[in-house]
Amino acid sequence: MDGPDSALRRLTREAGKLLRPYGFHGTEASWTQVTEGGVASIRRTRVQRTWTDGQQALGFGLELSATPTAWWEFCAWRDAARDLPPAALEQATGPGVIDNHGLSAELTELWWLRVDPAHRERPALQADVDAVRADLPVRVHAYARRALRLLEPDAYLDELLADPNPRPAVLEAIIVLLAEHGPGPRLDDAVNQFRSSVADPNESGAEDVIAYLRGRAVPV
Repeated sequence: MDGPDSALRRLTREAGKLLRPYGFHGTEASWTQVTEGGVASIRRTRVQRTWTDGQQALGFGLELSATPTAWWEFCAWRDAARDLPPAALEQATGPGVIDNHGLSAELTELWWLRVDPAHRERPALQADVDAVRADLPVRVHAYARRALRLLEPDAYLDELLADPNPRPAVLEAIIVLLAEHGPGPRLDDAVNQFRSSVADPNESGAEDVIAYLRGRAVPV
């Protein structure tokens, strides 16, 4: 019988197999798919280890990210400006501000693998393994569909624009994605909001965004 760590590895491989029909491929605990709109990624979360009454339990889940091509291009430009090598598209991450939105608590809570105290070898509790295995298809489907949908034309941008009170990180992403559409009132409004939302308009993050727009011949 598998111990908790072995059971975790087995379940992780099962998650990877379930992701293949959706076009995701990878190794270990990270799977990606590059599309025309960017890159979608599904990862196993970092494992949490707790001890209760001397028995170890492992907590883990899934997380997703969708990186629109326009955001990757901005990050590549920013890296070049800092004399850093750009990340390959399949390794891109971010903006990371809305990825898990719309997923219910049942889809984001951690799974737990406990030790079966009835066995001397301390294997993973079979009921926990069975519960994760039964839940995997539903969760994989939800995460894959969510990540890929965010890469559909303007899907990421539209969700950002629906935020009634966007924080600076959201406004930064809005500006970068709106820049693909050229100058216009929406971009002007986003730039003004961004400038007023940051503590110091001259801080490096704000300067990067403004310089990027100017490099694209967008008046700001």
